[in-house]
Amino acid sequence: MSYTDQDVREGRSLMNKGRGNRLAIGEKLLAITASGDEAAFDQYCDEISIGPRLAREYRQTARMCTPPVRQLVDDGGVHVAYSVLREGAATGPGGLPHDEGYRTLKSLLEEARTAGTCRVTLPQYKRALGTGPAFRDLLEGQGGDATVDEYRNALLHDPAERDKIINALLEEEGKLRDSVTKSLEDTRRRDREQAGGCTDIPKPDKGGALLRDLIRLRDQAVAMQHRYPRQVSLSAEQHDACMQLIGSFGILHSWVKSMLGVPESGTCDHQAASPYLVSV
Repeated sequence: MSYTDQDVREGRSLMNKGRGNRLAIGEKLLAITASGDEAAFDQYCDEISIGPRLAREYRQTARMCTPPVRQLVDDGGVHVAYSVLREGAATGPGGLPHDEGYRTLKSLLEEARTAGTCRVTLPQYKRALGTGPAFRDLLEGQGGDATVDEYRNALLHDPAERDKIINALLEEEGKLRDSVTKSLEDTRRRDREQAGGCTDIPKPDKGGALLRDLIRLRDQAVAMQHRYPRQVSLSAEQHDACMQLIGSFGILHSWVKSMLGVPESGTCDHQAASPYLVSV
């Protein structure tokens, strides 16, 4: 199957007419809801057989795509599909349009004219705006939106964009892993304190405060060992903190052994090695 330049021109002409029709529908929907009656809006959508969600997209696009913007698109000689105008008018998390005043689109149109490019595509526009396609749109590929293959190919040909997404995913994975680990550690600690879930931990009695502190200290020590790699390059401040920790745990070690009635085997090597002794 092949096509000619004439086929392309005719197809774009039809797309442009479709863009104009959608904007006209949006203008009609704006007029219907000028009084703010959303109930009447939904009823009108039912009367003309259009879904309320799609109708609100038409209305928002018509509101944001002002006559000067439409004239610029019509006279620019660069093909712009309706889906591009809709993307710029769509609101983000803060309630503001992705491209207020279509400033980014105007820049792309100027660049296209300078470079002799004949169109501005939706994936190109989304990359310029820093927006990604909605998951539903990726799966359904509605109305000329980017499909999974189109979005993947765009990333493959844009290493900077691909690296940015990969780094963002890795960062999110690290945050999720830390959050899950902390949640699991807290759950285990609460289980031990409240129900004596581990067989090697006696059920709390009147001395429960001491028991809870000992269990918490043990859990924190185990968690810290798992949180950091075994081989770490320490700065001077970190080295000093480690030496203080050795001294503190040396004293704590002797104190716990004295409570258990275990005789000391001699001078604690940790204390002898550390010039820092911090009381606990």
